[in-house]
Amino acid sequence: SYRRVASADAAASSAPSNNDEAYGKRTRSERISDKIHALAWVVVAYCTASYTHFFPTLFTDDRIIRPIFNISMALFSINVILTLYLTIYLPCKFPRSPTFNVSASSLEFWGVYCPRVIPIMTVCGVIGSFLLVRSCVGIWGF
Repeated sequence: SYRRVASADAAASSAPSNNDEAYGKRTRSERISDKIHALAWVVVAYCTASYTHFFPTLFTDDRIIRPIFNISMALFSINVILTLYLTIYLPCKFPRSPTFNVSASSLEFWGVYCPRVIPIMTVCGVIGSFLLVRSCVGIWGF
């Protein structure tokens, strides 16, 4: 079932909704159930990739349009590097201190310190996804 994810805005709100009241009252069995469901999805993804020979096909098949595939991989690599920058480098460089009242791994900090990173990641992800589909249409297309 759907459960609301906590946010800073929801915690600061003075008028909690029905979902806000129930959010903090998750039992241990619900948390374990979430972990089991996540593990089940990972196992299903692994079995699907193994059964279809996804990775060997992706990297060795001649029907893949290599220049387009390589550009899509470069765009996804840019996304990975920017994600590491936002989640590892910035929190190490700017730890929480009395001068910074906001964590360096929060959207508020990113919006002030590096406002163009999220739009760049979005563009790279969208274009990279379309290029990946285009490069593989000879194998898994119509």
